Amino acid sequence: MKSGVRLLVLLASLVAMLASASAATVGGPTMGLWYNPQESGRGYDIDLQGDTMIVATYVYETSGDPIWYLSSGSYNHDTGVFQSSYDSYANGQCFGCPYHPPTVTSGAAGPITITFHTNQTATLTYNGGSTEIVKFAYGFPTRTDVLYGEWALSYENAGVIAGDWVVLDTPHTDPVSGAIFASGHAAGAPTTTVLAIYDPGFREAQIQVKQGTTERLYRFGVFDDRRGIGVVMISTDTQPTPVQYTATGARLLYKSEIAGGVIGETGAGAAIESEPAGAAAAIRAKFEQLDVARR
Repeated sequence: MKSGVRLLVLLASLVAMLASASAATVGGPTMGLWYNPQESGRGYDIDLQGDTMIVATYVYETSGDPIWYLSSGSYNHDTGVFQSSYDSYANGQCFGCPYHPPTVTSGAAGPITITFHTNQTATLTYNGGSTEIVKFAYGFPTRTDVLYGEWALSYENAGVIAGDWVVLDTPHTDPVSGAIFASGHAAGAPTTTVLAIYDPGFREAQIQVKQGTTERLYRFGVFDDRRGIGVVMISTDTQPTPVQYTATGARLLYKSEIAGGVIGETGAGAAIESEPAGAAAAIRAKFEQLDVARR
């Protein structure tokens, strides 16, 4: 583990600028709840599907009464800018009441513009002012804790895709620096060791996979609780100078889900056995039908 920690530090100093994607919001901003940490009590729920963004704003009227607005429109992936209007909804259905449509007032609070600087930071501009907002991280004590779970890591080399499925389930403290890493192994390969940490200095998640004499260091400048986008540095004993490829990461399981079985740990059958008995039988029956059809 010590050599892995040293490798993370060494390679981080070599290619810090290369780890960040040229478009800071590549893949779109992180969806979910956003807020200004200095302005607790109001917030913004941001959702994105393709090029269409919806923003629900929870604020207050000058009287102090709560009010919410819905804004929808196009998100420009090239500029990282969303523009729309604050539309208000009133006189709608209450809990336990018969349905009737609400009254919609388009542009009730003027225009809204959100300029995303990264996938988790932005400036929201409204009629009469602006505020800095960030993705609300409520499920993890630190950004390194976000890395626990199972991830599918991949990279592209001249049209060939390769990668790792890694399981991070144990904390590891470096005895020299005191840095706390998430550690684990490759799915189905316990001798392939993995170390991971979020480095605030470089603002990136770093995941090192050590497989025999080969070490792969994934560096994700775009990183949230479900994905990572950046590069991978690969080095071997015979080629100590790392080579670099574009890389991505996608979450497969959260840490609490690992107890139910690791995806890919013992092949396709493991996924079937981890399902309830009825679901497993249904999946097997479907496979049998497909097999008969092929014949």
